[in-house]
Amino acid sequence: MQIEGGICMTKLLTREIVESINKILNSYDKLYEFEKKGCSYEQIRKELLVLKNSTETLSALMPKLIKDDPLITENANLANIFRITYLPTLKIHLVYLSENQESKSNLLKIQARLAITYLNVDDCMNNLKILRTHLKT
Repeated sequence: MQIEGGICMTKLLTREIVESINKILNSYDKLYEFEKKGCSYEQIRKELLVLKNSTETLSALMPKLIKDDPLITENANLANIFRITYLPTLKIHLVYLSENQESKSNLLKIQARLAITYLNVDDCMNNLKILRTHLKT
């Protein structure tokens, strides 16, 4: 009975992590769209908040998954995926954006490009895709 409970918890944890990763990747894709087509202040702010909240959720869940998934602890490449370095920059970006509510399309496109850049400095978005694929198998 204990094993079944652990498996259910691991499945639930995996589902929550995949859901958070999907939210992050969807917001990342929307930023690309904003950079190309433009957006409003509210649109970019909303996506940055989704990124922040989903990343904070993911960061809280990751240590539990590492403990439950021996493959991750044994595989250094998978373990490195868990490094999320953009969160402090994202928080600063949100503060800046709230203090400078520019509605000029070109400036908001630059804000989208800035977010895209720091989100992928460590190839984080690709790493999250790898992690999502690992968890779905």
